[in-house]
Amino acid sequence: MSTQVVTGILTASDGRSAPLKTTLTDGSDSQGVGRFCDGWTLTHGYVQAATGIAYAYILRNGVNICNLTSISSKAQGAGYGARPLSHSVRIIPGDQLIVRTEA
Repeated sequence: MSTQVVTGILTASDGRSAPLKTTLTDGSDSQGVGRFCDGWTLTHGYVQAATGIAYAYILRNGVNICNLTSISSKAQGAGYGARPLSHSVRIIPGDQLIVRTEA
């Protein structure tokens, strides 16, 4: 198992954005977003890591409510930035961004 630095951004409908950065051990996941994006309606976002990301999504009470674009840095290239979400989602306290990295 290795550790990955996961970075990204979440963008709200009013233009506010929250940069993301955390370190995850491959095969583990989770980062709370409900405490710093409470009340935001997210419209765009992405996450990336040095190697592979298996998945990334917003979790609410055990249910995947919205997938995020997730790619490896090697595939990322320059200038892609935040991508539109499949649908906008209003963040509430307790929501989590779940990201699973794979070596």
